[in-house]
Amino acid sequence: MFVVHSICVLVGWIMGRPLDLNFQLFETTTLIMTVLAVAFMLQDGTSNYFKGVILVFCYLIVAANLFSSTLFMELTFVSSFAEDKP
Repeated sequence: MFVVHSICVLVGWIMGRPLDLNFQLFETTTLIMTVLAVAFMLQDGTSNYFKGVILVFCYLIVAANLFSSTLFMELTFVSSFAEDKP
């Protein structure tokens, strides 16, 4: 884990994109909800296709939310930057 994270941080640094563990409220809430969903699905120790489909849909929902939140943050940053320019 330490090696993979270190490599990702270095690659992000080379690309000019900050990559740190400074999670905002949205990312922290998403992480907690996904851990609870996976724990709930695995508590009885069995699996079937229905549980797998539910977990895939949860993954897609999280991915869509993170994409939309980062897109919103980028658009807000661009519009605030454009307003600051004379």
